[in-house]
Amino acid sequence: MIKLIATDIDGTLVNDSKDLPPDFGEVISKLEAKGITFAIASGRSYAALEAQFKDYGSRLAYICDNGANIIIDGETVSRSIMPIATVREMLSLCSELGLIPLLCAEHGTYYSNDDALYAKEVRKYYNNCVYMPDLTSCSDEVFKLAVYCKGNIEQQGYKQMQERFGSRLSLGLSGIHWVDVMNGGVNKGRGIHILQQALGAEYDECMAFGDYLNDLEMLRCCGESFAMEKCHPLIAVTARYRTGSNNDFAVMSEIRQRVLGEPARNISPANSKDRVKFFKKLLTKAHK
Repeated sequence: MIKLIATDIDGTLVNDSKDLPPDFGEVISKLEAKGITFAIASGRSYAALEAQFKDYGSRLAYICDNGANIIIDGETVSRSIMPIATVREMLSLCSELGLIPLLCAEHGTYYSNDDALYAKEVRKYYNNCVYMPDLTSCSDEVFKLAVYCKGNIEQQGYKQMQERFGSRLSLGLSGIHWVDVMNGGVNKGRGIHILQQALGAEYDECMAFGDYLNDLEMLRCCGESFAMEKCHPLIAVTARYRTGSNNDFAVMSEIRQRVLGEPARNISPANSKDRVKFFKKLLTKAHK
């Protein structure tokens, strides 16, 4: 029997327009009735997740900042704070490589680049942003550095970051443009282990969904693991199963069938942009 379900957000739980599944609340209530914990596992900080899931609050568990900050029943059960000297070392390397860092900390998300397009990108994922011209002067407790590259960061900076810090820090590719940097041993898998211990959940009693490399350790910690339709190749070969698209809300479909024992539902995309894509796909198939 499943006791814990954990899911990534972007590219996984929500559609490309960042909408939650229309049946999210219904599914959460049914899982609660069965005593199953639902966890949000994200690179985002708790303040951003708290705002996005304000209607659910402590009904959910949160693996924040890729495992650096764990919240259960509204209470922090584990925190991993980066030494300020290490933060400054990474900031120095980012400057050398022309990468753009921000600091995810206890009381805010601190950024120093005032480019309008970058600020817009940051606000997709963080809502407690504080402009700070010199990040080395930050005195807040830092959980994570999120490092941005205008190009593909896996090809433009990630290798150098691994060479310099890979032996003592966790570096997780969270998207084409982003690398998340935490203390060594910190990742979403760490968050899963903490939840497993708190809930008394074994490996085969856990289910997880993900699409990118910062989901890798989480998927390895769960007996029922799912890679999304559009996922990184390494995620595809790591997960036990492949599932559908985030735009079709495949996470909810899998939970309904495999955990709640309900028949599959054809849930229409939740907004007009997705509906256009949805029907274009159908028309393309019809003309083949």
